[in-house]
Amino acid sequence: MLYRILFPVLALAVYVSSVEAAPAPALTVVASVRPLTLLINDLTQGAEIEVKTLLPRGATPHDYALKPSDLKAVAVADLVLWLGPASEPYLKKIVTNAANVIEWETRPNLLRLPVRESLHEPHGHGQEHHDDHDHHGAGFDPHFWFSVDNALVLVDGLAKQLMDLQPQQAAIITQNKARLIERLQQQRTQSSAIASTAAAPFILSHDAYHYLEEDLGIHSAGAISMDPEIKPGVKHLMAIKKRVEEDKIRCVITDPSVSSALLDKVDVQPPLTRVSIDPLGWDYDGSSYAEWISSVYVKMVVCVTAQ
Repeated sequence: MLYRILFPVLALAVYVSSVEAAPAPALTVVASVRPLTLLINDLTQGAEIEVKTLLPRGATPHDYALKPSDLKAVAVADLVLWLGPASEPYLKKIVTNAANVIEWETRPNLLRLPVRESLHEPHGHGQEHHDDHDHHGAGFDPHFWFSVDNALVLVDGLAKQLMDLQPQQAAIITQNKARLIERLQQQRTQSSAIASTAAAPFILSHDAYHYLEEDLGIHSAGAISMDPEIKPGVKHLMAIKKRVEEDKIRCVITDPSVSSALLDKVDVQPPLTRVSIDPLGWDYDGSSYAEWISSVYVKMVVCVTAQ
């Protein structure tokens, strides 16, 4: 009789104990592009957080068609991180279905560099970097992740949001944030000291590295393409080739959006050194923003020291 009474009580106690011991479900975060995923990874290392990158390898915000699985991922995510409506207009409608959203392009104190002319003028011609009106249109460069200061602006807001959603992870996120800030600032200081001292002229296949140049204290001499979706004309290619010859440029930063055949049209003898940097980070196999941006710095240094 006693056994019949105690068994249900013990079973209930075991069930309650197992429910209390069960870990809290992981926080789900959707990032629109891979550099954002890498940044979240650094900030949340060791925390119970799952991150999904919306834009897959090989796709660009210009041509990507959202899948039903993308719509579902955004709708069920605890947090969605994207660039914003001017930078990623194809996401404007679906982010309204997200529970929580962080928009990078409208964060306070964000550095928004202007879109440049394809044949860049020498640095310092009075361009205004903090244009509070640009973020409402397409007048700024959306590659914010190449700026350490912009990364830290995002990290600050992202850390607060994540800790609000999962207070039990606050200690881990705070520790990761402090470590990340120190590392990024140190890497930039060291790399800019090397790059700005060498400062050999170079060109870009696609003008996606304006923020990176600012951080390293260097300035490209021109870009073959301003928009990978628009093929440059013969007159422009001849102007770039003339600048390469006259300025004795020895290196070009390439990325997957510009074909080798197009690069061949501006090449000279001896051939330009081609250093590849994928603006969307798919040329990097790791999971850390700090590691990825460090590898990008190394490639830029190689280019500006090319002889």
